[in-house]
Amino acid sequence: MSAWFSPDAERVLDELEKEERYDLLDSIWDVVDILEQHPDSAVARRRSLRTLRGHTVWLVPIPIRYDDDRWVILWQPQGDDVLIPYVGPDDFRPRNT
Repeated sequence: MSAWFSPDAERVLDELEKEERYDLLDSIWDVVDILEQHPDSAVARRRSLRTLRGHTVWLVPIPIRYDDDRWVILWQPQGDDVLIPYVGPDDFRPRNT
């Protein structure tokens, strides 16, 4: 499996790199590695959420805090790949679109 990031998630990763937050980036990439190698594992499918359209999205916590916030990755299988639409604080709010 390969991981694909939404434009929003890519922007977050780019900002973290600019800020030289390599500790958080390393933790994020460790989680992405688990998603790619073991997408059916309990770690990868820690908590499920439903989108407004009824699709399942999986939430995986990042094991490091950033500015006192807990961070998460939201992901879903997309064929043989992993689609990651969100990387960021766990206080995200769904869009009403």
